[in-house]
Amino acid sequence: MAAGGIATTIGLVLPWVLSRLGSDPAYGSGPLATIVQDLLSLLTYFVIVSAVVL
Repeated sequence: MAAGGIATTIGLVLPWVLSRLGSDPAYGSGPLATIVQDLLSLLTYFVIVSAVVL
């Protein structure tokens, strides 16, 4: 559930930030967003597992 919320937030915020910076927002909705979402999802999973194991 946390990973889904993070992915949705990144999918909405990243194109908006790129647009505000004057860059093409399509870059934020493509591969860049996928990479950031995957990394944050993995980080979320590892944090949750670390908290449960300890």
